Amino acid sequence: MSEWREQIVRRVVPNTARVTAVSDADGLLRDPGVFHAIQAKGFAIVQFEDSVSFRFDYESRFRPKWDAGEKSELVVVFKPDEYEFDTLPADVLANAHRLSFSLKDIFPKLSYVVVSQLETIYFDALYRAQQQYATAPLDETQTLGFVLRHVFRIEPAVIKSLPDLLKMLCERHYRKLSIPALLDEYLIAALRQNPDFQSWPLEIIVPNPAAFWEFLNERWPVYVRQSKGGTMKIQETPPTLKYPGPALLPFGHDAVRVHIDNLFEDGLLTPVEWDWSQALDQKWIRVGLLGNKVENTDLRFEELGKNLLKGCPDKNAAPQDWLAFAYRYAQARMLWTQISAAKRTQFQKQFPDLCGFANQQFYAWLTANYGGIFNYPASSPLMVHHIPGCISHRLNSNQCQRAAFVLVDGLAIEQWLVLKDVLKAQGLKAPIEENALFAWLPSITPISRQAAFAGKLPRYFADSLHRTDRDEAGWRQFWADHSLSPAEIAFAAVPGGPADLAKIEDIITSQTRALGVTLFKVDKIMHGMELGAVGMAGQVLTWAEEGFFSSLLNSLHKLGFDVFISADHGNTEAVGIGNPKEGVLSDKGGERCRIYSDPVLNKTCLAAFPETLVWNHPGLPDGLSILFAPHGKAFSQRDTTLLCHGGPSVEEVCVPFLWLKSGA
Repeated sequence: MSEWREQIVRRVVPNTARVTAVSDADGLLRDPGVFHAIQAKGFAIVQFEDSVSFRFDYESRFRPKWDAGEKSELVVVFKPDEYEFDTLPADVLANAHRLSFSLKDIFPKLSYVVVSQLETIYFDALYRAQQQYATAPLDETQTLGFVLRHVFRIEPAVIKSLPDLLKMLCERHYRKLSIPALLDEYLIAALRQNPDFQSWPLEIIVPNPAAFWEFLNERWPVYVRQSKGGTMKIQETPPTLKYPGPALLPFGHDAVRVHIDNLFEDGLLTPVEWDWSQALDQKWIRVGLLGNKVENTDLRFEELGKNLLKGCPDKNAAPQDWLAFAYRYAQARMLWTQISAAKRTQFQKQFPDLCGFANQQFYAWLTANYGGIFNYPASSPLMVHHIPGCISHRLNSNQCQRAAFVLVDGLAIEQWLVLKDVLKAQGLKAPIEENALFAWLPSITPISRQAAFAGKLPRYFADSLHRTDRDEAGWRQFWADHSLSPAEIAFAAVPGGPADLAKIEDIITSQTRALGVTLFKVDKIMHGMELGAVGMAGQVLTWAEEGFFSSLLNSLHKLGFDVFISADHGNTEAVGIGNPKEGVLSDKGGERCRIYSDPVLNKTCLAAFPETLVWNHPGLPDGLSILFAPHGKAFSQRDTTLLCHGGPSVEEVCVPFLWLKSGA
């Protein structure tokens, strides 16, 4: 365990009091490592989010145990307001042991103003750096440079040339570093001192990865032409550039070139149409030239596959590492549906084996870590139930004025990549910031979609855990609890056909600030699909080309909404192993899981299907037991192949989380 975590965990001592109340102004106990370590000492941990949810937990999960004479110790974690410990109910606080934790105690030599802006995943590196290099207390400016250098591996003083700058930006955005605005402002100010960078749109492309990829995309054709890469098929006249700055970038410089093929393989950059017969015979260039589309797709798939295995995280990885990997993994799965028949035959064993290995690693990580990430701060979301809180944070901090959350039911990341390509072709102008989140397990609609709109753990809606019609009620309740009036809240649930755009626009008024939308089309395609992943990709492409989705995003963008897009779960291809006939809580798409409240039925299913995976999680209601079908298998008619969801695979659990900023 890291030393900074040990400083916290060692102060939480068993057998001190029935309730330990922790004032946690900086969210330190939301760190999964701290959370797990305190749990390992025998404590249950509850975050005090609001009095209603807390009272439900306190009265239903803990007081009955105490009344029955059971020994159970509870840690209640709260973010203090002006009343400090009096934030908590008086009866809870009466005999509680009190503790307080602060970043000032862990990082005494660094500026609290700076450190408090960082996510906890960066504290390990920062703590080591403080121990080794901070010989005296640092002020705010000194701390800014210290954090950039030792945590994010960015040293402004050594960024002296255009290749240096381009290399830093490629690495920063490819690694999906979450750098606070305060540090970006410091970095941009330092870069502005270099006269060679004066024309660069640093204020846009330094903090915004979507804008940076657009910046590169519109300059790639210029570079290929200048480097004698061939003759463009579409046009010889250079396009008008959206972003200011130099038109010709040093893509071929040794420091930059090593990143370019990865950016094309991962789909972050878009290949341009080019005549391969006239292009330079260099792989790093050819991966960015469409030429023969099949040849380009085959090349991208093969190169991505080579790197995917060695880049697969393990059970000790940070959750953000798995979410980043999920995008590369999805890119490979999307390309698998597009490669030539010959290439698919060549990799017909290796690619499924790679997917199986990745999911074996992922399940090991889930078992060890998933139980600690649901408490992560919503302002830096990791799970789908964080989305409303994330939006609320941005509204309250004036990062946006109106927000729309569009949930595309069943949209896997690989299908989002299909949608994204069509959106580009249809002229969507707003840059899209792309990330990923974890769905709730089991990854079925009644659990994960309901959590996404309610902004709550499933244990708080146990009475409606089997229903799919509570999304609007959960959405409205969340925003009512966050001080919006009924007139400021809107919700629509539509299939996603051409006529549905008018239905959504009709419910938006000048007062609407929080709009929730569910689109069912992708999930319906999945449940009717008989042609596997290839057929699924084709049907999603057809739906995208109808234009509804791009029209919706353009309409919301013009109305001044920041648009957030996600899904409740993805989907995977699986083969049936037989269908248990018991009555169970499961929606139509739950072929990958079984949920039991009767332990006898649970044992019966385990006996019939001994390879099933047993799952338990504190965020689910008490009394439930979860069984997952093994990787690539489904509780359905034996030997039939289907697309389904509900299980713990990367493609089911890791879903897209996208942000289109208003005014961008």
